Amino acid sequence: MSEPTVYMWPKTSPHNKYTELLARSLERRGLRVEHYTKGSQFKPRRGDIVHIHWPSYTYHSNLFAAKVAKSLFFLALLGWYKLLGVRLYWTIHNIWPHDGRNRWDAFVRRRLLGLCDAAFALSEAVKREAADTFGVPEDKIAVTPHGHYEGAYPSRGADIRARFGIPADKFLFLFVGRINPYKGVERLVAAYRSLASEDAALLIAGQADAGYDLGFVREAQDAPGGGTIKLHPSFVDDGELADYLLAADAVALPYKQIATSGSAILALTFKKPVVAPRLGALGEYVSAGCGVLYDPADEDGLRKALREVMNTDRRETERRIDGKLRELDWDRIADRMLAVYAGRIPQEVNA
Repeated sequence: MSEPTVYMWPKTSPHNKYTELLARSLERRGLRVEHYTKGSQFKPRRGDIVHIHWPSYTYHSNLFAAKVAKSLFFLALLGWYKLLGVRLYWTIHNIWPHDGRNRWDAFVRRRLLGLCDAAFALSEAVKREAADTFGVPEDKIAVTPHGHYEGAYPSRGADIRARFGIPADKFLFLFVGRINPYKGVERLVAAYRSLASEDAALLIAGQADAGYDLGFVREAQDAPGGGTIKLHPSFVDDGELADYLLAADAVALPYKQIATSGSAILALTFKKPVVAPRLGALGEYVSAGCGVLYDPADEDGLRKALREVMNTDRRETERRIDGKLRELDWDRIADRMLAVYAGRIPQEVNA
């Protein structure tokens, strides 16, 4: 019998390099991985694998009737694959879509997980939550960590500090990525202002979602002492992402809700400590010495975490991060995924 083809849904994405890096790691192990697109519905054959990521993009619509129709087609297609003998897997990046939980998403995701041969979670925390939320045994879900981004974002050598007028001796906090309400950027600005530190600067770089007003950043810039707050309210091109991270001393991710953060892993890839709330899987990735996690219920927690990370030993932090990155090696992750594809679900934790 020939080796199965893995139809990665999707294999590449303009917004996230996760599936591209995962596909490369599986290809290094000898599997054939194809991009699942609109013309791929009739390609999978018995024994092949369809591996789904971010299913809500498949059936999303602003019109509920259209969303229902697309969802039912999606589930019917997966049911047809099962009849053909195609194996189905889902990587649960988020328990719910970023636009929130609703009963229809619960319906679709519960049935999706029921159709799958197995599922993957990027952390133990997400595994437990998914099993509880969707009513499946935990042993149907394997933990395969989110791998690092080494080599994915080469530097162009841009001097980001010079571009924004940030002196080299300032401790630079960076937030980079899409800006929307759940990211908590307004909390970051407030906490940074309360630091009242002459030794720090804050750079916020990313495009805001439609309708999300960044006026609170500009108000902070205009206030006394606001000159150390810098804003780049536009998408950061992949070609310059590395230069933004290399310019920073720490990456601040003050999420209001999160399952697994690719941004945190990106920060660690560039040896930058992470400041974030102790939510979701962050405690499994930002482990001891790799940054500062704070209690999201503590109103002063973010400010104290910003202060604490300024006082950490940089060499020791980099040593701890190196250890974490070895755990997030893509070839190691591919081996775990291959075991699941073969029907053996590893039970060891994300470490």
